[in-house]
Amino acid sequence: MKTLTRWIVMAACVAALALSAAAQTPWAVPGANGVPHNVYIRHVDRTVLGEDVAHYSFDVVVGPGKHDVIRLHRIVREKHPYHPIHTVTGVFLLPGNPNSFEMIFMEPLISQAVAWDHSITAFLAQKNIDVWGMDYRWSLVPASTKNFKFMKHWGLERDVEDTEIALSLARAIRGMTGQGFAKLHLLGFSYGVFMTYAVGSQETEVPYFRRNVKGLIPVDYSMVYAADDPFRAEACNYIAYDQGRLDAGVYNDDNTSLKQIGDLARSAPGDPSPFADGFTNYQFALFVGGSPVHPDDWHFVGVAYDASGIPTGLQYTDPWLWIDVLRAAPPYAPVMADLDTDKVGCYDVVAPFDDHLGEISLPILYVGAGGGTGEHGYYTLTLTGSTDITKFTVHPQPAQPRPLDFGHADLFTAQNAETLVWQPILDWLVAHR
Repeated sequence: MKTLTRWIVMAACVAALALSAAAQTPWAVPGANGVPHNVYIRHVDRTVLGEDVAHYSFDVVVGPGKHDVIRLHRIVREKHPYHPIHTVTGVFLLPGNPNSFEMIFMEPLISQAVAWDHSITAFLAQKNIDVWGMDYRWSLVPASTKNFKFMKHWGLERDVEDTEIALSLARAIRGMTGQGFAKLHLLGFSYGVFMTYAVGSQETEVPYFRRNVKGLIPVDYSMVYAADDPFRAEACNYIAYDQGRLDAGVYNDDNTSLKQIGDLARSAPGDPSPFADGFTNYQFALFVGGSPVHPDDWHFVGVAYDASGIPTGLQYTDPWLWIDVLRAAPPYAPVMADLDTDKVGCYDVVAPFDDHLGEISLPILYVGAGGGTGEHGYYTLTLTGSTDITKFTVHPQPAQPRPLDFGHADLFTAQNAETLVWQPILDWLVAHR
C-alpha cells in the first residue's frame, strides 16, 4: 500500500508539473546567491531511451524575451512511467561551447552510429545515478535568427545564473519524485568548467542550506592558468579582439559551418570538399576533429592518417558519430561569453567569477584528455580550498604522439570511453554519494 500511495503521489507531482507547463504557472526558484527568480515550465516531454531508462526534458522560461528559455534534462531508471527508482546520488551535467546537452552527453539521440546506451548519461542512469543537465539559452536559438541584439549581455554571468536556477529546479523535482532534496554533484565539460567553478565559488557566500552543489567534476579545461601557461597568454591575447567585436555590434559567434561540414560528409562523403582542396567531404570532417587547436595543439578527436597526412578514420570514436556530432552543433553562441572566459583565463583582468575559489571546500574530481587540454586543468585545483581532490588524464596509448592521443570530445564519444572515463567518474560519484 505504501508503494501504491507513493506512486500516486509521484504521478500527481508529475501531473502538476505538466499542468504548470500548460498554465504557465511561475515558480520562485533561487538563482545565484539565493536570489529568487520567477520561472515557469513551458513544456514537458518524456521518452524511453531503452529498457527501463527514461529521458525527461523541461523547457523552462527564465526571462521575458523570446529566447529566454533553458532546457532541463533528466535521465533516470524507472520502476514504472513517472516513477523513478531510488537512486544512489545525483549529478548535473553542463556541456561546452558550442555544444548542446544531447550532442555531447546523449549522442544516440543525434546519431544512429552507436547503440542507445552508448552515452555517459545512459551509462550512469543504468548504474542508478539520477542524471540531470541543462541546455544554455543560447544553444536553443534557431539557425534562422538574424538579429542578435538580445545576445549582447549573454555572458558567463547569465549562464552561471541559469545554472543555479536549473540546479534548484532539478532538486525540487527530485524531491517531488521521491529522491529527496539532497545536493547534486556538478560536472562541467570544456566551457562548462567555468560554470562548475563559478557556481562552487559563489555558493561559498550563501548559507549551507541554500547551496545546490556537493561536489565538482571539471572535465578537460581550466578556469585560470599558471603564469607561464600558454593557455593564459592565449586568453589575454583574445581580450582585445572579443571586446572589439562587441564594440562593433557583433554579439554572436556563427558556428553554422560545423553543421555544413557534417551535412556534406553525410550526404556526399566522396565529393571534393568546398572548404579545403585535396580533401573529400568525409576526410575534411575528420580533419576538423583532429586539427590542432592553439595553444599546445590540442584536438577534439584522435585521427588516423595515411602517409600523406590525409585522414582515413578516427582512433577512438566512430567516424560517423563524430560527423553527426558536427551536424548537431548549435548554430550560435554569445561573444560576451568568449570575452568573459578570456578575462577569467587571463587572470590579470578583474572578474568576479573566481573571487572565492580559495573558499571552495567541496570534493573535486578532475578529468582530462591526453590530446585535449589535459593537465593544463590541474592548476585551478591548487587555487581551491578543497582537501579532497582526485585527478586523472586519459592516455590510452602513452607512446602515441600527441596528434593521435585521446581527444577533448573522445571523453564522451570514444568507443572505449565507458571503461576509460565514465567508470572512474561513476566510482567517484558512488564514493562521494
